[in-house]
Amino acid sequence: MPTGCPEQDRDKYSEAEPVAGFLDYAARVRGQETDRISELIEYATFRGVKTIGIAGCVGLHDELRVITDRFKDAGFVVNNIMCKAGSLTKKEMGVPSSNRMTAETGYSIGVVACNPVAQALLLNKQQTDLNCIIGLCVGHDSVFVKHSEAPVVTLIAKDRTNAHNPASVLNSFYGDNFFHRRPSPEGASKFNARRIKPIDLIRMIRAKRRG
Repeated sequence: MPTGCPEQDRDKYSEAEPVAGFLDYAARVRGQETDRISELIEYATFRGVKTIGIAGCVGLHDELRVITDRFKDAGFVVNNIMCKAGSLTKKEMGVPSSNRMTAETGYSIGVVACNPVAQALLLNKQQTDLNCIIGLCVGHDSVFVKHSEAPVVTLIAKDRTNAHNPASVLNSFYGDNFFHRRPSPEGASKFNARRIKPIDLIRMIRAKRRG
């Protein structure tokens, strides 16, 4: 083992909670090819969770309502705390007036500041067994995780330009160009031709003939 490997001090880092049956649970969930919300319900049920807390963004209140109903239908007690908890104004926080109603990016952000610390502390007060993040901004999510006493699962990662699906930009020509993985859609075939392995080309030809 390398120096400093946690495995050298397993008792210090190991979970006190039993994990019996986890492999069977994981295999069952993967076999269902389920969506993330249903998977969280399965996981919470497996862990014996009774109360779920949700730290939500006001911009995703419709999604929050649907997810809350799903959790309640599954038998969980749900506590929701929105990002504007505490009603601290941006003026009180020292935010310039030019950024209090509309951000430089053009999005309406209001006069009330987000408060991820309060979200975490209020859910701690409710003694939730598991907390979820729905659409908290980058940075706010990490602050919430830092202060949450319960384990945290991200259900929706905010991504305004990609329908809150950050991975979508990685699976398109736009993403390829944005991250300079290949020069342009027109040059993709030439780019791939330089990188493709001969065995892959043979497999593609065989697959095409079979099809």
